[in-house]
Amino acid sequence: MTIRKPELLAPAGDMDALVAAVENGADAVYLGIKGFSARAYADNFTLDEFRQALDHAHLRGVRVYVTLNTLIKDTEIETAVNLMQTLDELGTDAIIVQDIGLLSLAKRHVPLLPVHASTQMTIHNSEGVRFLREMGVKRVVLAREMTLEEIKRIRQDTDIEIETFIHGALCICYSGQCLMSSIIGARSGNRGYCAQPCRKGYGLMREGKELRTPGKFLLSPADLNTSLIIPELMEAGICSFKIEGRMKRPEYVAGVVRIYRRLLDRHMGDPAGYHVCEEEKLQLEQLFNRGFTTGYFKGDPGSALMSRERPYNRGIRTGKVRGYDKKLRQLSLELTGALKTGDGIGFEEEQGSGTTIQQMYRKGKLTKEAGREEIINISYNTPLKKGTPVYRTLDSSLMKELKRSFESPENPRKVPVTIKARAHAGERMEVTFLDEDNNRVSINSDYLVEPAIGKATTAKDMEKQLGKLGNTVLKAKEIEISMGNDIFIPIREMNHARNRAAEELEKMRVEKKRRPKHSAYVAPKEPFAPERKEKPLLAVSVTGMEALDNAISGGADLIYYDGPDCSRHEGADLIAAASHARQANVPVYLHTPIIVKDTEMPGIEKRMNSAMKAGFEGIIAANAGVFKKAIVLGIPAIADSHLNIFNSESAALLIKKGAISVVLSPEMNHEQVKGTGSIHDTEFIVHGRLHIMVSEHGLVRDLTGTEKIPDPITWTGSFELVDEKGFAFPAMTDCSGRTHIFNSKELCLLEDIPRLMESCVRAFRIDARMMEVSLIEKVTASYRKAIDSYPYGKSLQAGTMKCSDISKEYTRGHFHRGVL
Repeated sequence: MTIRKPELLAPAGDMDALVAAVENGADAVYLGIKGFSARAYADNFTLDEFRQALDHAHLRGVRVYVTLNTLIKDTEIETAVNLMQTLDELGTDAIIVQDIGLLSLAKRHVPLLPVHASTQMTIHNSEGVRFLREMGVKRVVLAREMTLEEIKRIRQDTDIEIETFIHGALCICYSGQCLMSSIIGARSGNRGYCAQPCRKGYGLMREGKELRTPGKFLLSPADLNTSLIIPELMEAGICSFKIEGRMKRPEYVAGVVRIYRRLLDRHMGDPAGYHVCEEEKLQLEQLFNRGFTTGYFKGDPGSALMSRERPYNRGIRTGKVRGYDKKLRQLSLELTGALKTGDGIGFEEEQGSGTTIQQMYRKGKLTKEAGREEIINISYNTPLKKGTPVYRTLDSSLMKELKRSFESPENPRKVPVTIKARAHAGERMEVTFLDEDNNRVSINSDYLVEPAIGKATTAKDMEKQLGKLGNTVLKAKEIEISMGNDIFIPIREMNHARNRAAEELEKMRVEKKRRPKHSAYVAPKEPFAPERKEKPLLAVSVTGMEALDNAISGGADLIYYDGPDCSRHEGADLIAAASHARQANVPVYLHTPIIVKDTEMPGIEKRMNSAMKAGFEGIIAANAGVFKKAIVLGIPAIADSHLNIFNSESAALLIKKGAISVVLSPEMNHEQVKGTGSIHDTEFIVHGRLHIMVSEHGLVRDLTGTEKIPDPITWTGSFELVDEKGFAFPAMTDCSGRTHIFNSKELCLLEDIPRLMESCVRAFRIDARMMEVSLIEKVTASYRKAIDSYPYGKSLQAGTMKCSDISKEYTRGHFHRGVL
């Protein structure tokens, strides 16, 4: 099998990082524009800065992808489309998109601009890839939770480009499915403002008792490092190897890119002799690490995925504390590795502690460096325990070396060109430059070549002058001369022709990427939507027969059933659920999982078919793959909130693709809900514990050593993660061993029913799957009464029923405040 050399894709949080990536061997870079990036806290680029960055990269043969990988509000659509048009005109190589509505807009308004699907889209199965391929997506950045075998299968089953992360920080949650940051502090990870709650401390509780755990950072993964398995990644057919790190310093980008460039070239040159040398391993470790893992590529890594004791940079172990002099305020360190002034150090068990070594003493004398088995003293204000491990978190010499690699490189990145020259007496000299991208420039000099009177110009003379390209990004790979005998060409004429050709070729390399101009986009005014005459339906998501019956007794119009049968094949519960619902004349739909790998899809397909045979009306699709599968099978599908439906464009696209209704994102506020609900058939979750994380990692199993899956019918006796403020987040394990984390408080919008009635949504949903079964009828009846109390056409007044009547601890979520 022929293995193609993959693209090495590097992060660029600012111009220095972009130059660092280019000079150290990146084939492509990805970067964000201010306002529309999943790394809103990175410096990112203004449009003027972006033009400079784009031209710098294109001139040197490096592709540039722009991350528009956040969810877009309706009020931002006009700005987003105009930005895409500008990026298209400038010649951006691709945009990386999360919002399915923005993807739809891109295909309509910038059809020539390639689109890559962000990992924020949570694409993890072949059907999901096909769904995006049909929408014109060129490349998919797969979920980080994919194994190599799963990637191979997707690559074999589809004809789309596959990109994966190979190095850098990991998320504990499937990207695009984390609401934890927005729930805790209204900073949405889906909008680029993740506050990284996974790096905070938590305790694990069960039935009110705290369990002992190895470390307190229970949601903090180690960093991805695939240097040792590069050959296997290449064999999987991955076309682009992506390095994470737009928040990292340029020196980090330079160092990581440089090493992976060597590794890819090494494997291509000698697959059998592939290796990673010790210096490369140490440099990757030194640049940044929370401990390293190969992630899910080789299967479930278990505890090896996590960094529960230190959620920050470890650096390299370089010694231990020998003692502390309180009078001099000096630490005595016994070294196991080298240290120099200017190096940064940190200490085990001292979170965030550390210092930069300004001075150090060896045997009472100042020294600039010290090595293994030597004892040094450094100034430090805090006493530390004897034996506390010491880590070098920053190597000042390495940083200086890496900085030189992009600020003043010894061998700056050049573009190889073939130079051809033709010179014959009585004719104009012709100089042609041809690069490896088949860009060709030919220059005819004003000078007519003359017969030599004295010393003739030789081919070596011409090669010498034409090859002098020092002030350009070009370098002569080959020079071909066709010339007559005994001719003379002044050096200035050769220089002039060479300079003109070089200038024209450089200009061509940049300008050829440009695309036609667009007219400014003005968002159309939404057509007048007639007021809904019918009341919104009340849907209730339940698990189990008793919960279903209670929801019906409370007045549910629709039942969304999530059965407890972990085999998902028998279907007896489906027959019972359909029978109970049919007797009450209440339609029932089947919940499907958020995550469905290719190996699980046949079982889900069988369960969907069994549900339809039993009398279900359709299914709730929580990922793009299941949605597509349902549409192909002719099964009515409701697009769930996990598809991140955040604007009217997303809603319209999914309805056009076959959804009978869409469930809006719980991160939307009232005005957003109203704006979308007035146009499309939408639903909105009004009550229940919001699902804020889904992780491939078996958290409880890994921490407790138990394989037992808690009873999915009730949350009683389940595990909870308790944060530093005392909030408890239920943590459940599903039938596939995945972890699901729910908000510490119930969402309750009972008191907001009057405003919700004005939003024109088709249905309100109570998610009762994490609710005590005995409360379901009461909660459902409360919403039933609230809805029935406010008929359309009458003035809506604030309700008299309170959330405190049906919920002990509750929140109104984002309905009033929205998210950043």
